[in-house]
Amino acid sequence: FNARFATYLVAIAIMAAIVSAGERYASEREMPLVRAAGVALNLLALWALTLEANGYFSRQIVPLYGRHTDYQAVRQWEIVRDFSFSAIWLTYGAVLMLIGFIKQKAFIRWQALVLMAVTIVKVFLYDSRELQQIYRILSFIALGVVLMGISYAYHRDLLKLAPRKGGSAGEAPPA
Repeated sequence: FNARFATYLVAIAIMAAIVSAGERYASEREMPLVRAAGVALNLLALWALTLEANGYFSRQIVPLYGRHTDYQAVRQWEIVRDFSFSAIWLTYGAVLMLIGFIKQKAFIRWQALVLMAVTIVKVFLYDSRELQQIYRILSFIALGVVLMGISYAYHRDLLKLAPRKGGSAGEAPPA
């Protein structure tokens, strides 16, 4: 963690305050702007985490370049870096999905699903081709576990998201 990440944290906190205040005080007409701020908040947080991971791996890779570059070692670090991006995105998507379930906010869950879809595309089109077998296996296992968990939660309606007869989601049925 460094000054750049601290700057991102300040910006993320400001965006979170805007979203929080907007959810409480914004009119229905202003809600699309609040949702846009929520998307910007998540993109900013994801960008900050990805940049930090990239910075860490760049600090490992750059010293390997020189007069006698060990291309195999450089490639190993690049593979681990690329795998870490998928892991960060998948973890962030899972946390976002959990927050959407807890707050019972479909818009947050949709953002998580979009992020997970992007991660799935990356895993299938890039990671499966570029990663070594062990990282490929770990990537697919992590992806499968998260998707099965989400599917199970939705299918069983564990968080009582489906509307009940006579009321909307989250309301008690009429007595």
